[in-house]
Amino acid sequence: MTVDPGTRDAHNALDLRVEALLAEPVAGLGVRLLEARLVQEGRWILRLVIDRPAGAGQPESAVTLDDCARVSEVAGRILDVEDPIPHAFRLEVSSPGMFRPLKERRHFEQSVGKWVRLTLAPDALPERKDRTLRARLAAVEGETLRLEIQGEPVTVPLQGVRKARLDPDL
Repeated sequence: MTVDPGTRDAHNALDLRVEALLAEPVAGLGVRLLEARLVQEGRWILRLVIDRPAGAGQPESAVTLDDCARVSEVAGRILDVEDPIPHAFRLEVSSPGMFRPLKERRHFEQSVGKWVRLTLAPDALPERKDRTLRARLAAVEGETLRLEIQGEPVTVPLQGVRKARLDPDL
């Protein structure tokens, strides 16, 4: 199914509005709203993706079913009152998965402090022979990723990343 670009832009704006409505209440539950996406798959589905933020020396912990249920309940109440979506929809809440792909700048920003696996363009770090690396994402600064590889700081231009995903310690 192809989507009219004008319609996709309207849905992107709606996704952003829903994210703005829900980000703070979801954060109050101890999790972070990574994404809200309204999609049509026969019927309309609003998908909320939540994560537990890493930080301040805390180990990463997984999103639980209880987290999803609490977010679903709070989000459902807010969406019922605010009514930003002009048609019926089903609400789904899930975690991004352990090996979540990182495709947009905001995905990297949301993943600071976590382990990532990157595949780089040849000119991104020409001194490195290996194009794939595993590192802790320390920061996103401008158009640069600041990484830590075996305790050593490394910077990579964001545009030099060909593929990226979370890569947690198991």
